[in-house]
Amino acid sequence: MGSLADIFDHQVAFDPDADFEAFLKSVPGKWVVYLMAGANDEPVQLLCVKNLRYSLERRLGTEQAAAEKTAEALAQQPEMADSLVAAGAALGLSRKVNYREIVRRIYWTRVDSAFEADSVFLEAARVVFPQTYRGMFGFRPAWFVHVNPWTTFPRYTKTNDPVKQTGVHLGPIEDKHAAQKLVHLAENLFDLCRDYSILTQSPNGGPCAWRQMNKCVGPCDGSVDLEAYGQLVAHSAEVLANPQDEIRAQTRRMKAAAGELRFEVAEKIKGYVDQLGQLGKGPFRHVRPLQQFQYVTLQRGPRAGTAKVFLITPGRIDYVACLLDEPKPVADLMRQILAAAHERRDGAERLDDAGVERIGTVAHHLFQPKARQGVFLPIETVDEKQLAKAYRDLLNQKPQDDATGEGVTKELQAL
Repeated sequence: MGSLADIFDHQVAFDPDADFEAFLKSVPGKWVVYLMAGANDEPVQLLCVKNLRYSLERRLGTEQAAAEKTAEALAQQPEMADSLVAAGAALGLSRKVNYREIVRRIYWTRVDSAFEADSVFLEAARVVFPQTYRGMFGFRPAWFVHVNPWTTFPRYTKTNDPVKQTGVHLGPIEDKHAAQKLVHLAENLFDLCRDYSILTQSPNGGPCAWRQMNKCVGPCDGSVDLEAYGQLVAHSAEVLANPQDEIRAQTRRMKAAAGELRFEVAEKIKGYVDQLGQLGKGPFRHVRPLQQFQYVTLQRGPRAGTAKVFLITPGRIDYVACLLDEPKPVADLMRQILAAAHERRDGAERLDDAGVERIGTVAHHLFQPKARQGVFLPIETVDEKQLAKAYRDLLNQKPQDDATGEGVTKELQAL
């Protein structure tokens, strides 16, 4: 376990007998991930809030001061009475824990976007509450489909744990239901075996119902041997990872068949192309081999017109730079990004549980509306023009809402 100073880049001592107003002035009224700790740095509460100063005023101020603040606000805005009283009850006046008695130090790190806040909070939670954070906080896993074409009896399955299985992992996919849909789509597109129990009896296990309907190539009854079946499964994984090449090839076949007046064949190919068209769209729009889970993301920076650049590789999220203006020259930033990505090219082979959680955080933001979740660019296609455009697109996104209160977005408390 690292020290708290390794996780948070700012800290301040809290003395309940000292000048509270001076204490509040020593912390920013900004978006942070912060920890309230005891006299021996024992964790008390970990939070992500939009306004650290307001949050500490609510949690560490006296009940009398909180009541005075509420009364003052009511006098200024009587129409807000219900919401202010509710906020006071929830955050100050009736809290069950008297934080003034146990909190002696505040640690915090500034964040400037929902993506950065989620990633920093995850790292802090893992270190501060290593035994309990998974059960206390609902981290969303990333979903993949898995297949190992080189096993004796290959099959597609959905998974959110790519650490324990060898083979090909394709994702991320929006949720587990979409992942199962992709499994079925792969089976339908390539007439793969749907009944694993019969497949494992090959070549003496069939024919299964799917084979009898000519919707399976028949590895179960020996219609194709297992080596050829494994090659078909490997081809299917390549198509799922890069459907556009297959779509173009099959479209050419369809047009050729139609030109030769083989309309029945052309219609059959068209149905196949239509099914292929589901790939790369909707819940499958980010599907790629796990080794290619590599992005550059631009997120909002600390001031208007600024942007933070992060490099995402399998299991890692690394801060690269803060752009104060549109990157010029872009080539320098591109070289920096690509050099860092090259250093981390073997990340998927060394993926651990913490890395899987980071992938889940990234996947959650990949599937958010583009209007306000930053810009994500796949490494393999990014170029200088795209990088400059990403900066302009980021500035056109709707900015994050400023919180008039503490703006709690995440919270973990010692049990």
